[in-house]
This record gives sequence, structure tokens and C-alpha cells, in this order.
Amino acid sequence: MVSDANTNDSGSGSQIDYNTKHVYFYLPKVPAEDGEVADNIDLGAIFRLGGYCDLEQQAHKVPADEQHYYPQKHIESQGAGSDSVYQASAGSSTESSHGILMACDGHFLLKAAEKMFVETGDHHLQVNGDYEHDTTGSVNVQSGDIMKLKSGTNKTLTLNAGDKTGDMELLANNKTETVQGNRTTTTSGDNSDTTSGSDSKITWGFTKKINGGVNWTAFIEGQLVTATWGLQVYLGTLIKVYPVSEVVLAGMRFQATGLNVASVQTQVGYKALSADTFAAKVSTVLTGLVDQQIQITQATLTTQQRAVQANVDELQARQVEMDANIVGIVSFL
Repeated sequence: MVSDANTNDSGSGSQIDYNTKHVYFYLPKVPAEDGEVADNIDLGAIFRLGGYCDLEQQAHKVPADEQHYYPQKHIESQGAGSDSVYQASAGSSTESSHGILMACDGHFLLKAAEKMFVETGDHHLQVNGDYEHDTTGSVNVQSGDIMKLKSGTNKTLTLNAGDKTGDMELLANNKTETVQGNRTTTTSGDNSDTTSGSDSKITWGFTKKINGGVNWTAFIEGQLVTATWGLQVYLGTLIKVYPVSEVVLAGMRFQATGLNVASVQTQVGYKALSADTFAAKVSTVLTGLVDQQIQITQATLTTQQRAVQANVDELQARQVEMDANIVGIVSFL
């Protein structure tokens, strides 16, 4: 660079012209064979301070070279093929913005023995290969806005707390889970769920639950179950306690038990009621017989009238037989 009145000579033999909008160090990479790249010269490494330089403007003419200078995200944000790709590489203003450009075709190594502080506006990190972050201490990631974790299509997202030796804690206001496929939860210890509000669960498929221990369910307010059909099988002992009452409404109910004390007691009550009903019916029949005897004593009817009276007696006898059958039916309830 040409030195003039505005040139600062540090005494080391290097000169920087402050009249220019940039200063850069450039190391070209000459390809092994001609025609390997469009201009027979490629980027080895560049370190530029200030505004964009002529090398960046020249690389813009060849899209493949431009991608060696700038990150893909910067090219997309400015519009691929637009002059603003290199003009805005130092900042939003092509006249006053000063930026830093570092690019190379090899390794970029940065090490600080003590601390490194980085502060920026918007930040975008693109890794074209694998990304690995190792920290010997704690990691604290905070965001003042939305935070998202996303894996690739058909790829797994894993959260590992010390290879199942650590604890995981989730704190949220509202939680929404959407599982497109199957869901499997395995708990080796105890499982406790507490819901202060309403609990709604809808299952459109088959529900299977196997309990290896004792199942205890308490309904403080009440229970309502509706189903098209149901099947309950208790291979052991089933104890039902209704301190107040039990109300059963059924169009048809079948019950078969080896021993049912409550049913026997109920049947005894029905039998006693049937006996009372039978005694009342017999008393009615006896009253009818007394009336018949009075009628026979005072009879002044003809022989034909007596035949009619005999038919009436036969009809009353059949009524007594019918009442006996009704008593038998009631006794089986």
C-alpha cells in the first residue's frame, strides 16, 4: 500500500492506509490443475477488517467462490445473486459499516485459556457436519422468547439425564403433547399423578390394564359409568360395601353365584309375603263357601237353576287352583 500523510508507520515495516475503507490479509489457493475453478484461483484464507474489499466483489461473480467467503445464511438473507451479498457483508451501510470477515479452506481453531465473551445481535450457527458441545461444568441456556428443539425428519430427539441416573424436572404453565405414532412409558418405581381440575381421557381402541397388586379406587363425590356392554371377572374375593343404599336399574339382569346370602334372605322375604297373600286368598274362598251354604239352605230354585249353581261352584274351584299357581310363581322370586 502507498504511504502518504495519513499513513501510520509503526516502525515495523508494515504500513496501513487509513484512507481506504478496509484492510485485509489474503492467502490464495492455487489449484493443482488449470480449469479446476472458474478463475484458476481459489480462497485459501482471508482476514478482512472494515468494508468489503475488491476480492469479495470479484468472488461475487462466481457463485461457487462466493460460498467460500460467506456463510450460506448470509447469502440467503441478502438474496442469492444480489449485489448486497458483498456490499452488506460488513454491515447495513456500505459507506460507514465496519465488519470482520474471516474465511479459510482449512481448520479454524480458537482457544482461550481463561474466558471468552461473545455478544452479538442476531446469531445464526450452521454446521454442515456433526455438532458436538462438551462442557465439564454446568450448562445454562436461557431465552427471552420462544425456544425450540427440533431434530431431522424421522430422526430421534433424546433427552438423557445422566444415563438414567439423574433427575428431570419440567416446569410449565400449559403442556400439550402430540404423539403421531405409539407411546410407551416404563416406570421402575412409584407413579403419582395429581390433578386439581377435571380429568378427561378418550380412548378409541382397546384398553387393557393389569394390576399385579391390590387395586384401591375411591370416589369421594360419586361415580357414573355408561357402556354398551361390560364384563367383570373376579377370580378371587370381591367385597362390595354400600353404607347407604344401592339402586340397580336394568332391563334384564342375570346373577348366578355359588353362595349368595343376601339373595336367600330376600327370597325368604318374598316367600313370607307370598304366604300372607295365599292366606288372604284362602280366606276369600272360605267366605265364598259360607255364602254358598246359605244359598243352598234358602234354595227354592228349580233343578235347572241348581245345575247353573253347580257350574258356578266348579268355576270357583278353578279360581282357587289358579291362585295356588300364582303363589308358586311368587315364591321363586
